[in-house]
Amino acid sequence: MLLEYQDSAVIRDGITIQKNTVLEGKIVKEVMKIVNAIIVVYRYYIFEDSDDLMQHGMKACYENFMKFDPHKGTAFNFFSIIAKISLLNYTDRRQKHRNHQDIQEQIALESPQYANYDMLFDELEDTLFGILDENYIGNKRKKYVKIASLILDYLRKTRKFVSKSDLYSWCRSYGIKNTEVREFVKAISEYNTEIFSLVD
Repeated sequence: MLLEYQDSAVIRDGITIQKNTVLEGKIVKEVMKIVNAIIVVYRYYIFEDSDDLMQHGMKACYENFMKFDPHKGTAFNFFSIIAKISLLNYTDRRQKHRNHQDIQEQIALESPQYANYDMLFDELEDTLFGILDENYIGNKRKKYVKIASLILDYLRKTRKFVSKSDLYSWCRSYGIKNTEVREFVKAISEYNTEIFSLVD
């Protein structure tokens, strides 16, 4: 559907002046399922209103309908990563507002029931993005956010580190080169004390 939709589009000066709106509607319905799954699986609804999250995630995905390339991976993976990165950035920007709320308005996140892996990866995600927010800006931060998101997705799926080659292959499927992953790992290793304190 995406390829047929792309073929139907007429673009002039970077502006789409004609497209298959019927196909667009069908694609939107399918992508909404992906965005909703990302919101639920990664519990973004804890931090922000679900409708706002859906609107923000869908906007990011919609803006990339014309950029999908089947040679770089499946549509599911393509939109999953776009949705997750956009929602990470959105909730991160909104964090400043949440931190200024009265204590009574804060949601209690503690729960006696949790999966150890889930808790570890959630804490690792918070730590990694905290490090990136504090120490990197501009294009480098944007690139590192994407790499961190891919590595966290990989760990959540495998529940363990399988191999470097497997991880590199995973990242390459999203357009990230091996050298970029190595650059990220080298840069982030400066903060090993903070990261490994999670498993003390």
